[in-house]
Amino acid sequence: MTKHQYLISLAVAGALALGGCSSGDDDEGDDGGDTPPVVTAACADGMDNDSDGLVDLADPGCSDATDDDETDPATAVGTVVGTISDTTSGALVPSAQVRIGDVATATDANGEFQLDDVPVGERVMMDVSAAGYETNMRVLDVLEGQTVMVSASLLPVGTMEMVDPAAGGDVSIAGSSAMVMFDAGEIDSSASEVMVTLTDVDPGSSPDNMPGDFMGMDGDEMAMIESLGAISVNIMDDAGNDVPLSNGAMATIRIPLSTRNANPDPTIPLWSFDESTGLWMREGTAQLVTENGESYYQGEVGHFSYWNADKRLETITLTGCVEDAQGEPVSGVRIKSTGVDYTGTSRARSDSNGVFRIQVRRSSELTLRGELGQAVTNTVVLNSGSSNADITNSCLRFGADNEQPFTIQLTWGEAPRDLDSWLYRPEGGHISYTNRGNLESEPFANLDVDDTSSFGPEVITVVRPRVGTYRYFVDNFSEVEPGISGSPARVELTVNGNARVFTPPTGEQAGSTNYWSVFDITIAEDCSATVTPLTGDVWSTSPPERPVTPDESIPYCGSPVAIR
Repeated sequence: MTKHQYLISLAVAGALALGGCSSGDDDEGDDGGDTPPVVTAACADGMDNDSDGLVDLADPGCSDATDDDETDPATAVGTVVGTISDTTSGALVPSAQVRIGDVATATDANGEFQLDDVPVGERVMMDVSAAGYETNMRVLDVLEGQTVMVSASLLPVGTMEMVDPAAGGDVSIAGSSAMVMFDAGEIDSSASEVMVTLTDVDPGSSPDNMPGDFMGMDGDEMAMIESLGAISVNIMDDAGNDVPLSNGAMATIRIPLSTRNANPDPTIPLWSFDESTGLWMREGTAQLVTENGESYYQGEVGHFSYWNADKRLETITLTGCVEDAQGEPVSGVRIKSTGVDYTGTSRARSDSNGVFRIQVRRSSELTLRGELGQAVTNTVVLNSGSSNADITNSCLRFGADNEQPFTIQLTWGEAPRDLDSWLYRPEGGHISYTNRGNLESEPFANLDVDDTSSFGPEVITVVRPRVGTYRYFVDNFSEVEPGISGSPARVELTVNGNARVFTPPTGEQAGSTNYWSVFDITIAEDCSATVTPLTGDVWSTSPPERPVTPDESIPYCGSPVAIR
């Protein structure tokens, strides 16, 4: 069977599996669907469901005003742990400052941190900063007594230039259409020079480059948004203080087009990031311009922070479910959706019945995955359709054991169309499009998502690792330029709840060296994992060698642990 035939058979099987899903009826005939189906109150969602000022817990009375099994969010706390990495190189960032309200710490030599006694909340803002990087902010939901695993990436500042406020001037980044242009007197400073920093955020390559969570305020309405490009601009005096624009002044910005959307809008709203709320605020518009083969949005702004070329999403609601390996519902699971043909994310949490409701862009391709502590579900890719849908006939599912699960996600650009993920298993065999695996039985590893039409993602999940060394590599199946490094490809490994990012090194010869050896991950008997980035001769014309001799007798690590 050729790869093309193999993928067609999988697509047909997937279509049959989703064909039984019921969707919201559209009685009005407007293709918008009716009110989403009513589900059981979200007893374990850390929210105030009965509007009495207290956070509801997982008990039958969660939506009853007489319920006394609740928590005062003013005194309830949780824990946040994670890693901070450089989004362009994947290097872990030591000494990064991490702050949530009054709780602060710094990352250690491995880029890891832990924040204890973090106040609970649905939109808890985590601020991350480090010298030479743009500040990033993540929006978290923190529950009492629980640990939130989070990984944040930092963007290196694109350029720093001195500008004379009296004369004005342009600041640009070499190799990018990102630019900010000041007329004479637009910067409100009497100093002879101020420092201007400019960074191309490039959300199309990684949505996590964006601060916040793709939620914005359009007037008085909160809305989900889709990014088609973003930049960050800062103006500072010699003491590092922010310098504003002159009263009424409007500077011109250019935001490089960076999106998976094949049909970018010719005119798009501009949104600035509000660091106090973690929301994007709609302010002004920008026009799409293409010159010398590069496209960017150009508009005028009256102040500086992150600026985003965004459009509001037309959304539908998916009602899904999460189960353990025995088919029992799992509550409190964090569900994340990521766009495949658009740049945006959304999140939800499963209730006491394992049911979740999540808003996504209508008529779009997207992925869904669940996380609970260190445990992860399979990742599914689906098309959202034009109306609300019930997908509870096929729940997200945790594996049989979750001693040390890990996932690998491969993304890339528009070309080549097809990059492939391969994972050698220590006991023998591999995971790839030719042998997708299984999460519920041997080998407890699976290629959840295989993409053949640009961008990705390709996702491999391992829920029950063997003791020994796995090796991951990427194959340029298309065997065309710009190759793996020119695309560029990006690999994200999530293990123990923390993410590591890998980007291709130099040395690839597109059309010849079509294999990139990325990393080994070694699992010990106690399920601890050691990640070894591969260096040196990592490009090859044929599949790389295995790191160890296969041995089918080697055991799984640790002992079975139920996910509850």
